[in-house]
This record gives sequence, C-alpha cells and structure tokens, in this order.
Amino acid sequence: MPGRSEGHQREFFRLRLEYALCADMTIVLIKGKTMEIGSTQVLIEDIGAGGLRFLSHLKMPANDQLVLQFATELCGQALKMYGHVVRTIPWETDYYEYAVRFTMEEEQHLEINRMVNRLAIRYRQNRTSTEGRFYKGDRQAFLKELAQASLAMRASEA
Repeated sequence: MPGRSEGHQREFFRLRLEYALCADMTIVLIKGKTMEIGSTQVLIEDIGAGGLRFLSHLKMPANDQLVLQFATELCGQALKMYGHVVRTIPWETDYYEYAVRFTMEEEQHLEINRMVNRLAIRYRQNRTSTEGRFYKGDRQAFLKELAQASLAMRASEA
C-alpha cells in the first residue's frame, strides 16, 4: 500500500512512495577518495530521514566505503542526499534493489524528515503529490532503457 511505513527496526519513519521518485545517482567517494564519475538515473521506492531504497540497472556492492549522492526534487524543493549501500537484492531479471543508509549532517536528516512527513500527510488526505520528479510508468521498462543507453554509450566510446 502506498504511503505505508516500513516496519523493520528503523530509527526513522520510512515512507513507501506511491510513484517512484527519479533521482540522479553519482558515486562521490570510494575508500575516502573523491571521484568524478558521471551520474545515472535511479528510481527511489521509499525514503525516510535515515535512508532510502532504490532500483537500478547497475550492480554495486553493499559497502560503507562507497558513498553515493542522490539528487532529486521532492515537495517542490531540490534535494541532495548522501549515503552508502547496506543491502543489495536482485530485482526482476537484470536489475537490482538497494537499501541505502544516509551519511549526512543531522540538519539534512531533519529536512528530509520534514519533506517525508509532508508527503505522508498528502497521502493520508488521498492527494497525489506532483511536486517532485515522480515516474508513473513501468519501472522495468525505465531500467531497461537506461541499461540499453549505457551499453550504447560504452560501445561508442570503444
């Protein structure tokens, strides 16, 4: 059910989104070294002040030495979040679901919490939020298109 919280011993409330939230994901640190790698789009399935869960066509390890940045828009505000993968699960055939724990300042956790609470209230009032980069289409088709574009780009670079 959209808008229901996940109940797994979480420190913060986690909101399952009615529609996936598109975000640009970038690897910013690997083992403490700053990286300048391009970004890819991912689909955020749920979010809370402590972390998020997302879908991607990329395979990555669960590792606290790999810091990711997620840039999106929620409740009409630009949002940047930083965290590391704590769990990886295969999703469908060729895609992956990731759980991320945020590694940010307390003020950033509070800001995300305010936005998530605002969105949860809208869900309870049966109002669909349009203030964000929500994706209403087929998630598997979205990821397949990203994977194909990534392969085409690599082939043109070779």
